[in-house]
Amino acid sequence: MKISDSTYHALRRLHSLSGVVPLGLFLLEHFYTNSVATHGAAAFNHAADDLARIPYVLLLEIFGIALPLLFHMILGILIATTAQANVTRLPTSRNWMYLLQRVSGVFLAFYIVFHVWSTRLSPAVIAGNADQFAMMNHQLQSPLVFAFYALGVLAASFHFGNGLFGFAIHWGLVTGARAQRAAARVGFAVFLALSLVGLNALLAFVQHPVRLFERAPAPTTTLVAGPGR
Repeated sequence: MKISDSTYHALRRLHSLSGVVPLGLFLLEHFYTNSVATHGAAAFNHAADDLARIPYVLLLEIFGIALPLLFHMILGILIATTAQANVTRLPTSRNWMYLLQRVSGVFLAFYIVFHVWSTRLSPAVIAGNADQFAMMNHQLQSPLVFAFYALGVLAASFHFGNGLFGFAIHWGLVTGARAQRAAARVGFAVFLALSLVGLNALLAFVQHPVRLFERAPAPTTTLVAGPGR
């Protein structure tokens, strides 16, 4: 399909914006909440219950997450199928990033459907009586499901990190070659950081988190009564 260059560039800007706000912000919040699982089942379930008690949470999920996600997906498909999606003039490394961005986006479409269907839309969660930590623990006991979730974490982290680079380009935040290289490094650093956080959350759900940066519990002092007390 062929569209005008002005329309194409406008769509690219809208697509990158929707990937950062609100979807990118939701991704950061989602990874943060999942990371609470490193403190155990009770802490994670408490955090999940707090989110469920947000006023108008269903409207927020529909208009702040579901519809923007659908918009982002449809717009991504439209952009990818236009004749303007030509990367032959880009450096080889950016060609690979361009390809991986689209591959990760297609994979995430299937991953998100599975994840939402098996968690947020599960009968127990809808009824409001689910032990969400136990539910995730049960799902991740399967090596195939764990691998699928791990790929989902990596794909989401890469899609967002690399998408930040695209956002900076399309909105004119970085123009020179040096600034663009710096933006690409920032995007890659975001990808690595989110991947580590997301994968550690998965390990926490199967009760094997890596605890590198958590403060050690304060030592306890036992008082011993002396003679005559």
